Amino acid sequence: SEPEAVGRRGLVASTSFNTASITADAAWALTRAAADEAERQGVSVCVAVVDPQGVLKAFLRMDGALAIAVESCQAKARAALMGMGSMELADALTGHWPSLLSFANDESISLLGGGLPVMEGEQQIAAIGVGGASAEQDIAIAKQALRGCDLAA
Repeated sequence: SEPEAVGRRGLVASTSFNTASITADAAWALTRAAADEAERQGVSVCVAVVDPQGVLKAFLRMDGALAIAVESCQAKARAALMGMGSMELADALTGHWPSLLSFANDESISLLGGGLPVMEGEQQIAAIGVGGASAEQDIAIAKQALRGCDLAA
């Protein structure tokens, strides 16, 4: 049987194991919105949107973006699956050395700024990660992409 569409604005593709996930169209719109903002700021970045399981849903590497940002933006997005920004997660782990070290040793997660949760109401449907500029710029680009797509920022 076909999965039911969930969400007020059609941003959720399906639910499995009670987990809603962003649509491919909405994920692509986020990557485009982030690239548009990066271009406005005069920087080249990589943008990744991952579903709630951490699987890549959409990816964009702008011309001139650093090669290292290809992996780092995905790792930032996966960190944001914890329900907070990747940099906020790093701050929350400060002083909790065993947890912080376990994250630091996991290459699939980055605690650098640029990863944010993607929410549909109170439900996390994805995460976005931006990499290739300064942490402050990566965060600002991700926030603007969320605002531009009418998602929580």
